[in-house]
Formats: sequence, structure tokens, C-alpha cells
Amino acid sequence: MSKKKRLKRIVEAIAEMGAGKFYYHIEKSSKKDSIDALISGINMMAEEIGEALLHEGYVNSNETIKHIVLMNFIIDLDGNVKAVNQQACDILFYNCLEIVGGSFDNLLNKKSTPKWKRHWDMLKNKKMLDTSIALTFKTKSGLLLPSACYINKLGGKKNGEESIIVTVVKHSKRQVELEEYLIAKENNKKESSKKNNPLTLMDNRQKVKLSSSDVIKIREVRDYFMDNLEMDFPPIKEIALEFGTNAFKIKYGFKELYGVSVFRFIRNERLRKAKMLVQGSNISFKKITQLCGFKSVPSFSATFKNEFGYTPKELRRKFLAENP
Repeated sequence: MSKKKRLKRIVEAIAEMGAGKFYYHIEKSSKKDSIDALISGINMMAEEIGEALLHEGYVNSNETIKHIVLMNFIIDLDGNVKAVNQQACDILFYNCLEIVGGSFDNLLNKKSTPKWKRHWDMLKNKKMLDTSIALTFKTKSGLLLPSACYINKLGGKKNGEESIIVTVVKHSKRQVELEEYLIAKENNKKESSKKNNPLTLMDNRQKVKLSSSDVIKIREVRDYFMDNLEMDFPPIKEIALEFGTNAFKIKYGFKELYGVSVFRFIRNERLRKAKMLVQGSNISFKKITQLCGFKSVPSFSATFKNEFGYTPKELRRKFLAENP
């Protein structure tokens, strides 16, 4: 790919990111020059921002995760697209008539095409099947779209025409009113005989009211953790005093806002940062251990493998092999 084409792809990808679409990637060349280094950085940034929007609730942190269908394809047994949804055409920058009637694998990049063909041989030999596969689509303008694809082969009448449905999904969030989610509704007054019931007392304790200022302070604590992941953090009680709140509200707020405990949040962010550094840099594993706040290299390596299925060394080797 020429220098001009690669720069054009970079401009297109940044434009899409500016429109809030962080699922596109740019294909790298084999030149390993400064443009390829820039492409790697942009791809990683798109992935990190996309994850951050989900993880941190950038637009509205008080949301529930759900799956959103990006693209739908109906494919016949010859491997040709019979029907497609409008959004898929918009995402891939094709007119729908350019997709319908063509081979499905024409929409995939070079690495995904043989992978799909191997999967296709299995699909054709099954009467009914529900499965999944990771594929990378290539838009008309040349951007890449790594995707989780769910595949269903539908059964029907005997000797009837069979179809295969490929559904591409992404994770998103549904906005929920903060007051409805965080602030428990007040119960009617209980009878005096029930006031000392342990279950009633526990239920009342759980109905904590978080004001908007409480939420702001919890977000400030979150930012403090994310900006200082290399630190050995003090106890929550001390952090709460520093931010003008209390330990219980921080613990409760993290559970409600981010769905995890404070400890788990810090651990997840340290691992996320470590994964980014392992894949996208040549920094030594000892230095990554320090930058991400792990106690020792063996401890970091064991925690990393438990989370991602690879040691840092294995993941870096795998990433470099897949992104020469």
C-alpha cells in the first residue's frame, strides 16, 4: 500500500472516530516505518477509547450493558448474500445492491477469508447450528472492522431452502436515570414489631442515597486511581477523608457506578494498562510491572495469564506475529 493511501486511511479513521465510531481499524503495511507506527497507535487508541466508553460510562456512567446489533447478513448455501440490513451498508460504505448477490467473503479482509471458508465447510454439512467466529470486515474505503459474529443455520421444511444468518454485535449501554438507579425508594413505615428484624435492617442499610455531589466525588476517586496506577494506594478510609466523603459511600458508589468493588476496579485498570503496554510498546516487563503497580514480575505475570490466558511474554510474541 502506498504512503498516500495509508495517510488517506488515517484521515478516514480519525474522521470516523470524530463521529463517535471507534470500531474501525487501519490495515498495516509490511514497511514498519513511522506511518505504520502511527497506524498502530491510532488502532490502539480507538480500541482503548471504545473500551473506556463502556467501562467508565463516559456519556452516562450509570448505565446497563447490553448488546447492539451492528450488521445482519442472510447467506444462501452458495455463500452469497441474499439480504442485508441498512446499517451494515452504512458501516461498510457500500450501496446495499453492491452487497446483495455477491459472495460474503468479498466483505472480509485477507486474513479472515480463509478462516471463513474453513468455517463455511463445517456450516454446509450441518442441518442446524448455532456458533460464533471472530472475523474482520473491510469497508469499501479500506478500513478494517474486527467483529464478533454469531452464526445461525436455520432448519425449515424438508427439501426447503436453507439460510444462514450472520449477526455482528457490539457492546453498548442503555442509559438509565441516575436517580432511579442509585437512590433507593423509601419504604413505607414498617410495623414496630418488624423494626428489629435483621433482614429489614439489612434492607434499610442497602438503601443509600447518593447525591450528585457524592457521585462527583466518587468519579474524582476513580480518576485518582486511574492517574496513579503505579502507586501502592492507602486504605479507603484515608482516601475518603482526602476527598471529603466516607469509605462506605466510595465502596457502595463503585459497586453501583462501575459494577465492581474498589479493589477489582483497580486490578482491572492495572491489567488493562499492562495489556496495552505489552502489545503496543517495547517496554520491559519489569518496567511494566512498576508502571502498573504490581508487586513483582512473577506476581504480575501470574495475574496477567490468569486474566488473559497468556503470559506477558506470550502475548507480546503473539501480537508481533499477527501484526508484522
